[in-house]
Amino acid sequence: MKKALVVDDNNVNRCLLTALLKRHGYAVVEAEDGLQAIEKYREHQPGIIFMDLMMPVMDGIESCKKIKALCGKTSFVPIIFVTAVSDENKLSECIESGGDDFIAKPVDLQVLSARIKSMERLSLLYDVHFAMVRRIQRDQDLAKNVFNSVIFTDTPACSEIKMLLQPAETFSGDMFLSGISPAGELHVMLADFTGHGLGAALGAIPAADVFKAMVAKGFSGDKILSAINNKLKKILPMGMFMAAQYVIVRKDFEYVSVCICGMPDVFIRSHHERKIKQRVKSATFALGVTANVNYKQLFENVSIMVGDSIILCSDGVTEAVNQENELFGEQRLEAIINQADCLSVIDGVDAAIKEFCENGAQTDDISLAEIVCVESLFSGSEILNQGFVPEYINPETRQVVPVGNLPVNTELLEKEWDWKYQLTLKGDELAKLNPIPVLISQLQELDGKLEHSLQSLYTILTELYINALDHGILKLDSTLKHNPQGFELYFDEREKRLSTLDSGHITFSFRGLRQNEQLKIRITIEDSGDGFDINQVLNRSEHPNEMALCGRGIFLVHVLCHSLVYSEPGNKVDVIYTCARPS
Repeated sequence: MKKALVVDDNNVNRCLLTALLKRHGYAVVEAEDGLQAIEKYREHQPGIIFMDLMMPVMDGIESCKKIKALCGKTSFVPIIFVTAVSDENKLSECIESGGDDFIAKPVDLQVLSARIKSMERLSLLYDVHFAMVRRIQRDQDLAKNVFNSVIFTDTPACSEIKMLLQPAETFSGDMFLSGISPAGELHVMLADFTGHGLGAALGAIPAADVFKAMVAKGFSGDKILSAINNKLKKILPMGMFMAAQYVIVRKDFEYVSVCICGMPDVFIRSHHERKIKQRVKSATFALGVTANVNYKQLFENVSIMVGDSIILCSDGVTEAVNQENELFGEQRLEAIINQADCLSVIDGVDAAIKEFCENGAQTDDISLAEIVCVESLFSGSEILNQGFVPEYINPETRQVVPVGNLPVNTELLEKEWDWKYQLTLKGDELAKLNPIPVLISQLQELDGKLEHSLQSLYTILTELYINALDHGILKLDSTLKHNPQGFELYFDEREKRLSTLDSGHITFSFRGLRQNEQLKIRITIEDSGDGFDINQVLNRSEHPNEMALCGRGIFLVHVLCHSLVYSEPGNKVDVIYTCARPS
């Protein structure tokens, strides 16, 4: 039954109004003053309230304010003032206090009926509105859970990556992703979708999916950006796109690779001087605008040192506005980065924006990330700082054995294996395709026990494949890399030979054996080249300084593997790797 609350200090007025309301099917609750009205409201939750203006203890205006506060933003209870006051200022105060209408005393039955019907229609509209709000809230909660599960799960937790992410609405159009590849490289992407809110966030889900899947399989940054770009080009509506800053950090901290697509500059901050030492500008337009972009040539390699910081930000930082509609601007951002006493750029910028904007709401998402290039950045990496090992320690005798006399396990090479997989690449396929991510992905499908060994497997395959391609097929001389200048000559010559490659082949063979709850994998890589003198490489261990910039791959593979065998004339290698057990 419908309930009405009648509030009046005059008993006759209450009785008259109660009688009229009962004719309209209401059960009536009475109160003698404003304070009692609040108590009756809490107890009975009426659907409509008729409030006298002038009453002892608490007047109608104060009572109206408190009852409306109790209603909150999720329910509507109309309050109609019933008063003999005709002063316009007083009546205006009634409405401002939360009142929805008023009736003059003495109450006319027809006027009362009209007010009741009007408020009932209004209440129905509010009921529909609140139902829609609740539904939208449920949908937003569901969407937020899905969004968070895609964007924020499987992201490495690292104290050396600091972030400031302030969405303008419930959902952010900005997105920060990071992941360590099987090669032990840290991939980071800060993305900014057109607009903000739920519409912008929807585009982030497929982009994040592609990023995480391809980083985990070891694809290069240019391939990942290309895949995201082509995906977004297909699914995003006209006029919507994703700007991005993409950074790849390697464990040696010699340089980082940066590609910026329609975003602000990326800053490299010196650890020693605590100021900007280099900046990288946007190399192309945003992703999702046009398909089939060659991102490989758009990456810029920037020299860094241990302790340096990489600063990424969206344009929401520089375009934050204050009460005078003034932009925060690039100059203020750079001034904070260049402050010698600023230990954390994130904290400095956050405090500066809050002071500048006086904590006012912003119309764009604010996103800022600081990556500190120290060893702990790769604390989750499987092969942390694994370098050249000029000698081998026999695990049984604990004695040092020269690398030139590496032990060989031939017994395992003769085993019957549980499964086998083979792939052959020929001619220009070798120039166009990096097979390592494809092979890693296929091996994961074949056996789930590989999950905790992906970085080691990636390293083994990469070293052996590069050796077969560069020296077996392309016939490059690794001694070119004896000094840093030689590296540039080496890779220039490599690109030239790859561009004209139309013959030769490399075959990958994999065999798996489950033994004593462990998985052993035999990897055989054979190329069509002339081979090389393995003993010459092994004998270089007597002069390890000569190998500072080349020739370390074979020794690294041996450290990781159970067995390593090169067959004459050196164009076929067999290794056996035992997968790590889950910790």
